[in-house]
Amino acid sequence: MGAEINLLVLLALGILIGAVLGWVSFFRLGQLRNELNGLRDELARLRRQTALAPPPTSTVAPAPTAADTTATEPSSRPPRPQAPLSAERQTAPAPARRAHWLESLKENWMIWLGGVSVALAGIFMVKYSIDIGLLGPKARVTLGILTGLALHAAAEWLRRRTGGSHPVFAALAGGASITLYAALLAALHLYHLLDPRLVFVLLALVSLLTMALALLHGPELAMIGLVGAYVVPVLVNTGSHNMVGVMIYSLIISGAALLLLRYVFRYWLWGGVLAGSLGWWLVSLTTVQAEAFRGIYLALLAWGMLAIPALDWLLRNSETDTAAGARPVRVFGQQLQLNQLGLLLVTFAWSFSIYRQGFTPAALWLWSPLVVVLFLAARRRDSLAVLPWLTLALQWLAWLGSAIHFDGGLHRLVLAGLPAEQQTAFLTFAGLMSLLYVALALWHNRERGLSHGWLSLALLAPLAWLALAYLLVNGLSQSLLWSVLALLAGGAYATLASVLVQRQRSELAALWLSLGANFAYALAVTMYFREATLTLALAAQLLSLSWLMKRYRQPWLGWPLKALLAVVVIRLTFNPWLLSYPAHVHWSLWTYGGATLFCALSSLQTRSLPALQRWLEAATLQLLVLTLGAEVRYQLYDGAIFIHRYGLTEAAINTSLWAGLALAYYRRGLASAHLATLYRVASRILLIMSLASYAVAAVIHNPWWSAEHIGRAPVFNLLLLAYGLPVIMALLVARYHEPDLRRPELRLAGLALLLFAALEIRHLWQGGTLSLNASTGDGELYTYSVVGLLMAVAAMLTATRWRLPGLYRAGLGLLAGVIAKIFLIDMSGLQGLWRVASFMGLGLSLLGLAWLHQRMQAGNRNAAES
Repeated sequence: MGAEINLLVLLALGILIGAVLGWVSFFRLGQLRNELNGLRDELARLRRQTALAPPPTSTVAPAPTAADTTATEPSSRPPRPQAPLSAERQTAPAPARRAHWLESLKENWMIWLGGVSVALAGIFMVKYSIDIGLLGPKARVTLGILTGLALHAAAEWLRRRTGGSHPVFAALAGGASITLYAALLAALHLYHLLDPRLVFVLLALVSLLTMALALLHGPELAMIGLVGAYVVPVLVNTGSHNMVGVMIYSLIISGAALLLLRYVFRYWLWGGVLAGSLGWWLVSLTTVQAEAFRGIYLALLAWGMLAIPALDWLLRNSETDTAAGARPVRVFGQQLQLNQLGLLLVTFAWSFSIYRQGFTPAALWLWSPLVVVLFLAARRRDSLAVLPWLTLALQWLAWLGSAIHFDGGLHRLVLAGLPAEQQTAFLTFAGLMSLLYVALALWHNRERGLSHGWLSLALLAPLAWLALAYLLVNGLSQSLLWSVLALLAGGAYATLASVLVQRQRSELAALWLSLGANFAYALAVTMYFREATLTLALAAQLLSLSWLMKRYRQPWLGWPLKALLAVVVIRLTFNPWLLSYPAHVHWSLWTYGGATLFCALSSLQTRSLPALQRWLEAATLQLLVLTLGAEVRYQLYDGAIFIHRYGLTEAAINTSLWAGLALAYYRRGLASAHLATLYRVASRILLIMSLASYAVAAVIHNPWWSAEHIGRAPVFNLLLLAYGLPVIMALLVARYHEPDLRRPELRLAGLALLLFAALEIRHLWQGGTLSLNASTGDGELYTYSVVGLLMAVAAMLTATRWRLPGLYRAGLGLLAGVIAKIFLIDMSGLQGLWRVASFMGLGLSLLGLAWLHQRMQAGNRNAAES
């Protein structure tokens, strides 16, 4: 039996050694074949270049100078022939870049399959010994460990023997590490021979050894060690359930892998480090045990990504320093550095941890380390300068999100705020965090000079924390105390800004102090005012922001002004439908009108900035349209401006309101550099809505067949708003909107004018009831003829004077209609003097029109000849 065992062991070793030697011979033979083919190609290329070389000329060479003689003296090395610069040489392909990992897999798949086979052979050998009962548990584990070590030794011996690394040796070493993994796990899970803590340490050492051997055998081996290292806590259950210990272990593995990246870099290896480290962070979210360490874990991970690959322990390197983190990567079409991408993911994980855990008394020690690390990282790396801002924004949203709850299912969001026992602690935390941001940002300004990014962070961070503290402590209720605190902060900023301006010290600091004062004012009015007054208070800031734009001439200052104006317009457009306002208070006049006034004054203040002035003028026009619409509703609905009823009155208001907004959006599109297309599309949509509203007024709610109340006042009644004002709006659209809309809008204006005139004549003779069922008297019929005749004459004369053939044809058509009416209707319907007056008026009008037409044509000819 012993001889059989020895024979099996020798046979297994013989197969293993033979396989290794066969792999080496196969790939060595392939390497020699490739070298031979390369030499043949080079010889053929040289022959072709020699054949294309120009023949030698008989030109007598000039006498060599001393310098030439020195340069052409024979040396001990024979001269290398220089090939002529031929077309073939010019188009010779550049050296090929390193193959993609997929190409590498295609080329070396047999090697890695062989390595896996070696690993499986080691595992199967242990399994075979188990199945036939040849060896005891200890001997089986020992045999597996010795086999793994022997394979590692064989890979190292072959590397030294051949004088270099090769994928075959890397695959052999990878199989060895897998064999060691299998043996140690068998000792733990199958035979219970070793303590789980010892197996944990041994597996970690195998992983670290495998990653270290990647320096000798290539980066592919590092992935085996990296994956094995990160999954060790999953494979080995020590029973302690110590998540903090696992996270510390993950940091150690990540640190070793990041150090390896300094010498053996691959993108997929860096991705494996990021996936493994953040993967254990994700697992830690399932237990509350890691809450006291999670923020520190992410801060250490961020520090390691920056410090370890570049050995930059104090994070002093600049952008130009070469390290693994300075390599580019493309994400969503954007070119980023690995440092940027990794730190972005860590920052998002950090903010999500804040959201999940909520506030605790130890929050400052948990979440401030990452802020410090990112500030240090951005000290000399401009590409990371956005990360401190990102921590402020994400942390702000995370704290706010942790205090928001759903009330009654998913129907309503409620800002619950913090419990009373946590409010004082959170105020302390917010104050200390604010001081941290201010101190680090000012330190950056002192180190590298004043800049927009760091100065704005230093001045706006305290206001952001003040706003967050107000929301989490006071909720959304009005508070005079918080408003006064914000005003005091704004007053301090404004005072410092005025001192700097008077002493002519720093324009940049004065600018950001002024902007901080504006932001503090906006916070103060938001904390105290509500509904209509809040909108007016915000609109007052347009004056101060436009003054800053005029003084400092910074193009980006237009964005805060436009953002504020967008808030005002959106509130005036949608807020009244969302909130209720008392009908007895004339709030529409001072809110809509006041905002329009502030916007108009701002446009006057920016006369030296034409682009911004055009933008403000367009916004003023939009606010003016909203103001007129609100005031008309206030007067017609007795203060109930947004009554839920869609009759002739509402259709009339919406027709002109939407047409006016369409004009405003079109003019804003002309003044916008980035949103012109959006404004143009919105303008067209509003025009379609206006046309639809006019169609509703003309077809559905037309007083000829509806019971709409018009009022008894002549001319100045609902007909003027519903059918007269749209004529003016159509003419304005034809004049100031797109040229393609000019002709259809003019036609629409003509038809609308005819409808308006007919309705007004009907109202003049019938009073409040315009129904077609009522009888039509002689005076009304005569009035239709007179008004139609006057309109036709006016159109034809205007067309003749300004040479408008389209208008002339329209007037001629209207005149033909009037003549037909007089001969067909008035002749039979009118009696007595009405009939006489009708035909007399027609005759005199035709004669006068012909005379004026001839005179105007003659005048036009004389003007053209002169």
